[in-house]
Amino acid sequence: MNESATVSMSNRAAELKAEGKKIYNFGIGEPDFKTPQSIIDYSYKMAGEGKTHYTPSAGIPELREKIAEKMKKKNNIDVSSKNVLVTPTKFSLNLALYTIIDPGDEVMLPAPYYVSYTDIIKLNEGKALIFDTDENYEFDFDKMRKMVSPKTKAFMLNNPVNPTGKVYSERTLRQLSDFILENNLFLISDEIYEDLIYKGKMFSPGSIKEMKEKTVTLSGFSKSYAMTGWRIGYMVAPEDIIKAANKVQQQTLTCAPSVSQYAALNALDDEDDVIEMRNVFNKRRMLALSLLKEIDGINVYEPEGAFYIFPGYNKDIKSSELAMDLLNNQNVIITPGLPFGAEKHFRISYATSDDVITEGISRIKKYFNSKN
Repeated sequence: MNESATVSMSNRAAELKAEGKKIYNFGIGEPDFKTPQSIIDYSYKMAGEGKTHYTPSAGIPELREKIAEKMKKKNNIDVSSKNVLVTPTKFSLNLALYTIIDPGDEVMLPAPYYVSYTDIIKLNEGKALIFDTDENYEFDFDKMRKMVSPKTKAFMLNNPVNPTGKVYSERTLRQLSDFILENNLFLISDEIYEDLIYKGKMFSPGSIKEMKEKTVTLSGFSKSYAMTGWRIGYMVAPEDIIKAANKVQQQTLTCAPSVSQYAALNALDDEDDVIEMRNVFNKRRMLALSLLKEIDGINVYEPEGAFYIFPGYNKDIKSSELAMDLLNNQNVIITPGLPFGAEKHFRISYATSDDVITEGISRIKKYFNSKN
């Protein structure tokens, strides 16, 4: 199992900062905002009232009900609280796989993909069936059909996509759903960036009637509400999967953190802060794009969602070496493309200040100019 590329680069940044160096960090995938004050205040109030103990393993009933309501209203997925398990979103990836696949089963995974997916599949004794997407990160369904075998059990999708910022259209997701049903697969739909869309709109495959029993939808509060440290999210799935996943949760986490569950309960009433953060991210997206497009030797896909850009480059250098060169010579942290399944690329996160974006990308430009 590999160390997380994003976390390891962030750890290196902390070391260099401790040495007194100014670092321009595009590495870590979390908002740079504080959790909205109303959420902090409510969780503090509930902690003061004694809500600091174990909760039901699947989550407090009022939060499960509220998540189910959100799924109906926002995602058009018709579920009840019995279809909801409150759990950290990243852990829900493990729970979904643990309950769906057997050792040796295959999980289809489009590249580029979130860095942890391959190791999470491996951790659950599955085999990642990786395939490339085209230059616009769209699927080749004919190629995908040729890959399916009797051991293929699931398809793992991130939408919007980390690292590319791709937002899949309803048309594409309906085609993917047809493919899932045609091959009797489960779809694990990781929708953690669902609130951070700047072009296009969110569509959840679980809203398709025929997909209701074949889809596990995952989301949470880390990205939309700047709550990465609260470790709180949820999975929405057929009741038998939720029951099985809950048994695993009982023997591992016991339950999601109690105070975090009350924070999430309050967060679901907060749309204003989400909109405000999304607007700031969009301005940063446009700033970063305009600066990156000025650099010779790289090509940039315009992201429609999340807070990442995933440039490709034409230099004869591995992405890990590129990342180390930029760190050592320009004090800039990027994440190499290879851990995302795409060599000759690198990821930058624009979840940082305008000043860091402007100066950091100018340093990336200086580096590439020096290689011409």
